[in-house]
Amino acid sequence: MAGLFDGFEGYRILSGTDIDQALTSALIAVDANVLLNLYRYNAQTTEDLLTIFEKVGGRLAIPHQAVREFHRNRLAAIGNPDGAAREVRTALQKNQRSTLDALARWAKQVALADADLEQMQADVEQVFGQLLEAVDKAEPDQVQADTPATQDRVLTRLAQLLEGKVLPRPPEDEWARLIKEGKRRVEEQQPPGYLDADKDDEHPEGPAGDFLVYWQACEEAKKRELDLVIITGDEKEDWWWRHRSVVIGARHEMTKEFFDFNGGRQLFLLRPRDLLLRSAALDVEVSPASLEDAGRERDVLDPVGVWTAEAVNELLRRLDDEGQVQGEVIREAAALGGTIGREVVYGICGYDDERMLRGFTRPAARITADLQRADLLPDPVTPILKPLYPDGVRASGFRVPPEVVAILRGTVGADGEPDTKPDGSGQGAGKYLPLTDWLKTQTADKIPVSFAELEEVIGAPLAPSARNHLPYWYSVRNSLGRAIAAGGFKPRRVNLTAETAMLTRRL
Repeated sequence: MAGLFDGFEGYRILSGTDIDQALTSALIAVDANVLLNLYRYNAQTTEDLLTIFEKVGGRLAIPHQAVREFHRNRLAAIGNPDGAAREVRTALQKNQRSTLDALARWAKQVALADADLEQMQADVEQVFGQLLEAVDKAEPDQVQADTPATQDRVLTRLAQLLEGKVLPRPPEDEWARLIKEGKRRVEEQQPPGYLDADKDDEHPEGPAGDFLVYWQACEEAKKRELDLVIITGDEKEDWWWRHRSVVIGARHEMTKEFFDFNGGRQLFLLRPRDLLLRSAALDVEVSPASLEDAGRERDVLDPVGVWTAEAVNELLRRLDDEGQVQGEVIREAAALGGTIGREVVYGICGYDDERMLRGFTRPAARITADLQRADLLPDPVTPILKPLYPDGVRASGFRVPPEVVAILRGTVGADGEPDTKPDGSGQGAGKYLPLTDWLKTQTADKIPVSFAELEEVIGAPLAPSARNHLPYWYSVRNSLGRAIAAGGFKPRRVNLTAETAMLTRRL
């Protein structure tokens, strides 16, 4: 007769003692993001983690895909310290000028004595001078993109540490089979890695990268007849079993799968901070500062670039030229303050309720990668369409970065300074701005138009929803409706079959 956990092994919550024992006896597999973060952590955190890995010895194994992703993303992890220094100097100098100007204007208003103003200005210059000096002195030995491998302290340590510990790439036919299986699992939303569905066009393995890391580690643990501990910095729900904000462990589907695959052995999932917390099990003492450093959110560790008006406009232009609906979704999300719900997306795109949004962001992600290769965007950058997964399974909508909202609302211009559109509203109509301008030149109160004529005015195709959904024309929540309203008109007698409309002047 079966017991409580027979067939439900994935739901057993493992204890700290279980984890300590695994760290001293199990196979320890390390994901690429952990290796990459060795460049982002402070020096002591990096040293503590490398010491732990050295203590693991021959039980350490790095899946082939993890090493592949490490080399692929290493330069991005290093970043551009010179560029960052220039950026902060420019910001400090700009703030210094604006502070001095503000003081001068205030001094005139309150009739401040010249001597007092000069003293305050001198204090400001001293403070900013000290900040600039600190920037100039900071991190003189920072690794650069062109630093020789022999002078890269992280690379040198890893080369010694991982000698003989990188798992080989499977034969071509087996590799192809695993990639196919990984993609199938993404489609079936089977952990780990299904939230990487939008990476389909990024690399040959597409969204199967996480599965390749996981499964090769599982196979190596089975070969050695060991439990398995995977160290990963990935915090997405397609790896972790969570209850609200509490992280419990590996997804129970993965734990059960490994249990069945490896004869009843245990799977453990740890983040770098978790590993540092349990370091005593390996007789390694770590700095408390390393715990704090490793526990910082990824966005803090990994400085992310921002979108420029040039890059946003180019991405939207390419989406429109390809006839993709994502451009309209991005514009509408910006108009709504940055977040757009699932229902609104379905209305814009004309999707039925049964359609999944998996892979919806791929066109935007593909064009983003093109812009990065053309040096129009930094790498990394926040995705222009970030899916929201409150339940870890079904996308509830999308979010666009704050700077994209500001650009598309017209609150910043191409130079990053405040700007407004010709209608004075500060609310940009994107590609439909020519329609607004054209309507403002019309003298008739009623203008019969065809869809083709509107597209000629705009210089681009109408959104697909304009041809498929009548309510789309009568809403001012989308770019087309706002452009018509900004021009002083409203649509009437829209005929989707004949593709005609009557634009009537607002009273």
